[in-house]
Amino acid sequence: MELGNPEKTPSPPLKALHGQRLVIPDLRPVFAAWKQGINPLHGRVKLAVEARLARLIEDKRVLEKLTAVDIGLFAAGWFPDAPYDVLETVAVYCVWTFLWDDAIDGAAMPADGSGDGLPAAEQYCRESLAFVRYHLGLGEPGVPEPAAPTAVCEIFAEVGRRVSKYGGLAEKRVFFEHIKEYMDACVLEYKWRLSGKMPSVGEFFSWRLITFSAYMMLDLTRILSRISLPRDILESNELTAMSLSINKLLIIVNELFSLKKELGEGAIANLIPVTMRALGASLESATRSVIQDISDCIESFDKNALAIRAKAAMHHAPGVENQILQLTKAYQALATTNLNFSIQTPRYGLLEGRQQDGSFVVGL
Repeated sequence: MELGNPEKTPSPPLKALHGQRLVIPDLRPVFAAWKQGINPLHGRVKLAVEARLARLIEDKRVLEKLTAVDIGLFAAGWFPDAPYDVLETVAVYCVWTFLWDDAIDGAAMPADGSGDGLPAAEQYCRESLAFVRYHLGLGEPGVPEPAAPTAVCEIFAEVGRRVSKYGGLAEKRVFFEHIKEYMDACVLEYKWRLSGKMPSVGEFFSWRLITFSAYMMLDLTRILSRISLPRDILESNELTAMSLSINKLLIIVNELFSLKKELGEGAIANLIPVTMRALGASLESATRSVIQDISDCIESFDKNALAIRAKAAMHHAPGVENQILQLTKAYQALATTNLNFSIQTPRYGLLEGRQQDGSFVVGL
């Protein structure tokens, strides 16, 4: 994507987007060669998710909406071949991560609805992080369990217990560091929302690459798949590039499908209007640009996957190359479940705009 100068390119009035049509082509053919599917245990894990949501959400209308989202479907596509314990672990994690950052707004809102909620948001993140550290078994010995700031955050007690069955200390430390980065970036994103300013593309990705929680999901993919790779592979440029490609794919698909919902909520930090500003482009042109980015990310991922397998074949035992192939497919499944979930969920309010050819025509 070529970027214009955000200081010289006027921000498109968000009101001008209202009434326009967003056209999202059928993206499934672009991902057709990648691993995808739905775990046959989806129905069972769907009930498990619904039971947890019912314990968490008192408002019946909110509960109905969250239940209809079908968080279990995302989990079932992420791990389409996994046994039930892994699937339920992923589903519980998804409940936590789907709801945790939404709670920042509630935690940061002063009781009278006025004033600066930033200190409360920062405190919410600090308390959440302490709770997460404890339940990953990374706290100081003898330190009592810290209080969870919200019932949503308390879900991580189960997440930590389940993940600890699969991951070792080193893996959990990496996972924790990515959770910390995620929470710090959520505060940064919250500051941007408070400012009312539209970020540049670079500023947008400076936090969105972290707040989408992709690196946490990639950690879980390796941990729950029991994939253990040599350090030179884990730290290789190829695997780093593969991770970045998946992260960007998750973000771009989400930004496309969530634009209508975010405009309705008054959000300005969506990639589509940010790209319109950067390129001085129309909605149609900006949409084409980010869809081209999807193809570029897939091409980059595939190229680096082949390169890292070739490197492993030259320098490591055959088992390492097989594990890389397994990891490649697992990463692909994460990207494809994000797309398939976005297509099917009522979360974004787009289902009525789906066309017979698989595209979406969305009135903004």
